[in-house]
Amino acid sequence: MNAPVGGDPSVRLLGNRYRLLAALAEGGMAVVYRGKDTLLNRPVAVKLLRDTFAADPQFAQRFRQEAQTAANLNHPNIVTIYDVGRDVWSGHEQHYIVMELVEGQDLKQLILSRMAAGQPFAVQEAVSIARQVCEGVGYAHQRGLVHCDLKPQNILIAPDGRAKVTDFGIARAYAGEPRDGQPPQTVWGSPHYYSPEQAAGAVPTPASDVYSIGVLLFELLTGRLPFQSDDPAELARMHLTAAPPPIQSVNPAVPAQLAHIVMRALAKAPAQRYQDANQLGQALARYASQGQAQTLVNLPAAHSPFATMPISPPATSFAPGPQPAIDLDAGRDSHSPDVLLWLLAAVAFLCVIGLVPLYVLVYQAYQTPPAAAVPAAPSPTAPPALPPQVQVMVPDLAGKSPEAVQEQLAALGLSVRVVEVRADLEGTIPHTHVVAQRPAAGALVAPGTVVDIVVSKPAEGREVPADLVGRVLDDALIQSLGLLGWNIVVTEALDFSPEATILRTQPPAGTRLAAGQRLTLTVSTGGRIVLNVDMRPIILESVTLPRATYAPGQTVQFRVRWRATQPVQRDYNVGWYLFAPDRAAVLAQGDDRAPRHNGLPAPTSLWVAGTVVEDTYALRIPDGLPPGSYPLVIGMYAGAERLAVVQPGRATAIDDLVILYTITVR
Repeated sequence: MNAPVGGDPSVRLLGNRYRLLAALAEGGMAVVYRGKDTLLNRPVAVKLLRDTFAADPQFAQRFRQEAQTAANLNHPNIVTIYDVGRDVWSGHEQHYIVMELVEGQDLKQLILSRMAAGQPFAVQEAVSIARQVCEGVGYAHQRGLVHCDLKPQNILIAPDGRAKVTDFGIARAYAGEPRDGQPPQTVWGSPHYYSPEQAAGAVPTPASDVYSIGVLLFELLTGRLPFQSDDPAELARMHLTAAPPPIQSVNPAVPAQLAHIVMRALAKAPAQRYQDANQLGQALARYASQGQAQTLVNLPAAHSPFATMPISPPATSFAPGPQPAIDLDAGRDSHSPDVLLWLLAAVAFLCVIGLVPLYVLVYQAYQTPPAAAVPAAPSPTAPPALPPQVQVMVPDLAGKSPEAVQEQLAALGLSVRVVEVRADLEGTIPHTHVVAQRPAAGALVAPGTVVDIVVSKPAEGREVPADLVGRVLDDALIQSLGLLGWNIVVTEALDFSPEATILRTQPPAGTRLAAGQRLTLTVSTGGRIVLNVDMRPIILESVTLPRATYAPGQTVQFRVRWRATQPVQRDYNVGWYLFAPDRAAVLAQGDDRAPRHNGLPAPTSLWVAGTVVEDTYALRIPDGLPPGSYPLVIGMYAGAERLAVVQPGRATAIDDLVILYTITVR
């Protein structure tokens, strides 16, 4: 049984051993807490399955499987699993995983804060992080395991710069039994880092993780993702068919060799990528070592082994005459010839001899009179002239029938190959027409090149239910949709409906989907707005409101999530206000006070790196306030000193005050 500590039931001991101290991160299925192992007296991180999922045997088994999977991975770039357990609290069964506590922040937060501060990652730093990720993931690949969900949110960066991969919750084996050969029915999380085969619902392989690392490395080097869209279906299409932008067009400082490595990792076909994370890591290691080698050989002339050799001044006259003898062995042992010098002389001689034919050709080209229109017989010693390389531009094949494509390409000296027949989810393209091609339209290729095309086919199977929009996506609904065999993708959008309420589906209701096809469900954030305001050493992560519109006399209640990036060591109060539409005056003010966590005092002087505090505030809208848009503002201060806003993130700041949201008064 869990034992309450200090009379506060919210402070608990799991398994009579692990004390939960503060929430560190929250996911759809679990919450990660900072904790303490009271038996070994060491800090730990505790991942606790949410109550709604703990009661489901399938989710509980998946949760335990994550612990068993990751517990067998002992590597410095993988978060270590210490323990796994099950307990009962207030009649509810709870499952937890105890793991290594990594101080610092996840890589996504680091990317956002770096870009907000105008300090993107240096090339060497980005390569170092990617190499560490490859080390950890490659270790898993060697043991027959694919991570399946690599993204910067699942990579923790310790204060010493070490990267650690975490969250093997949906990892699967690619060796051994293939689980009946069926792909997973549900795909959770953001599709920004999915490989093309995962976006299509296929079984992932180590090359799928390589693609995700390629997306991550692109983001580290450029500060942006290779594919960006608010529509998950459009993102999936981009991963499947669109070419990523040349990385040097986004960041010209990326060396060509590194750009080639990233582009190979982002190849559409798994066979064209590095086959696992170890191969990618080796390529990055070779790139890094070559960069170091170039630094070593580009020494100043004073350190060159030839710096002491005398260099004769240029001759001022070509008149013959006696020349001073040059003693190449002066200052050397006459019995030890300078092998390096002779080698260099031989190389120079060969280079000069090689230039002679080139000089003859150039001389003849400039000396041949224009009237010599009749080609002379080729000299028996002259090399045969090479024909110029002919290239053909690939046409745009989208929307054309395979028969028309074959005829058009044949006229250009190209051939065609159908590599996939894909169901048309939208019903906008006839099933015999092209929906994707490779190489892309406009590419220059050699004659005889094979152009791969994807053609559509009509969707079959069951219709998307008409009653999904408006329902809350819970485990029962997920199981029901999973039984239909669809590939379910869940994404969030800002909305004030209850959290996880389905806002829209893609494709829409009534569309027929066959087993294995993708159904994207966009669900409500429940009024949660991500802000990520850097108020160093504190981050204002998000605000959650119940609605956007109010009437005069009503009270606005909102919840703010704070997170410390390092020990604060000072007490700050929180002030919150309602500003006039022009932001020139304060119309209402809350009761300034110290922060609270779930109603309990949480003074900032006790916050350490990783502390998360969720505090709720209330503000009454003045009576008679005219209709309009009014900014809801918050800030921290100590006495007359206000905690500075270093970077506003996704919010707007005014004099070190943060605009949380602009509400509407009617």
